Parts: sequence; C-alpha cells; structure tokens
Amino acid sequence: MTRDIAIDGPSGSGKTSVGLRVAAELELMLVDSGLLYRVFTAAYVEQFPSDDGLQSDHLLGILKRRVTYESSGRVLFDGCVLQLSLHDPRVDSLVSPVSAVPRVRETVNRELRRIALLQDVVMVGRDIGTTVLPKAFLKVFIAAEPDVRARRRVAQLKCQGIAADYEAVLANIKERDAIDSSREDSPLRCTEEYVRLDNSADGSDGVVQAILSEYCRRLEHAV
Repeated sequence: MTRDIAIDGPSGSGKTSVGLRVAAELELMLVDSGLLYRVFTAAYVEQFPSDDGLQSDHLLGILKRRVTYESSGRVLFDGCVLQLSLHDPRVDSLVSPVSAVPRVRETVNRELRRIALLQDVVMVGRDIGTTVLPKAFLKVFIAAEPDVRARRRVAQLKCQGIAADYEAVLANIKERDAIDSSREDSPLRCTEEYVRLDNSADGSDGVVQAILSEYCRRLEHAV
C-alpha cells in the first residue's frame, strides 16, 4: 500500500510550506507540482519575451523539451537550471493560463506519477488528490483568505529581491483562482475525500499537526 499525502489548495495558501514541514517530519520526499508548471512558464518567458500573452504554438514547442524533478527539489529544463526566477512576476502572470493547457498538464502529470512510483511522497498542487494521485493515502485541502495569501506572496517575493505591489499581487491571485477553478481539465476543487484545513491564521503549526495526527491515525488503522 502506498502512503502518499496529496496536499491541494489555491495559490498562496501556504500548502508548500506546510508540505515541506510534513515531509520533513515523516522523512518523505516533497514534490511541489507547481514548480514544474513554473519551469515551463519561465522557459516560455525566456524564449518568447515579446509575446503579448500566451501563444499556443510557441508553448507546444517548449513541451518537446525534457523537464526533470530531482529529489533535492530542483527542477531542470533540458538538463539545466533556468536563469529566470520561477517566481518572477512575469511567470506569476502566465502560470495559470499555461497550467490550463491540457498538453501541459499531461506532461507534468506524467513526471509527477513517475516520481510517486519510486517512493511515497508528500505532493503539493491543485489537482493532486483528484487527478494525479487519486488513490493517495491522505488528501488534504488547504485554504486561506485571498488578502492573507497576497501578503504572503509579497513577503516571499521581497525575500527573493523582487519588488511587488500588494494590489497587483492580490488581483493576480484572484485571477488565478478563477482560472484554476473553472478550467475544464482537472480544476481546483475540494471533494468529500479531503480533510479541509484553513491556514489563514499566521503560522502553520496547527495545520501541520492536524495533518500529522490524521496520517498517524490512518496508519494505525491501515490493513
């Protein structure tokens, strides 16, 4: 029996930070699916900086290149690390439209499932429990208010030396929520199989402990 943990939730909900702590506690590999989508998006921005919006023919050419997720959490594009930051505002503005393309999702999901076949993982994303790992041992949905998520994103960018305007970030988060929840292919949704946790409050200790407790409880009752 696999004992994967699927953690889904909207942008900026803190799911990656939570997943990192849970993975460390359980000595499992953390897989942040968002990094794969960001690598494709960053590669697109690097190669076609003058494009006004997403051009599907350009994107499909990029999908022919190999993307690899290493155990260290580093993601390589054709064996190399991209120069553009994966959290650059230009990447933020395009990552949801790129993620909504079925061919992109198919390519990313193939890599995610390859990793999960090798070992138990804590995998973070938006459709992990519904599409990528539908038989995950534990499915968690992490929510947080948009304004809280926007403040977190601004602070994250500041730490990376990237200037960001709060109102612009908030607008981008709301737009991404709309795209992620309404796309036809694997939309963001919380089904009855998920343990839903709110991470709006500062700090994620309670959320991490809730996940660990539920995981241990299920292990005790596993056949």
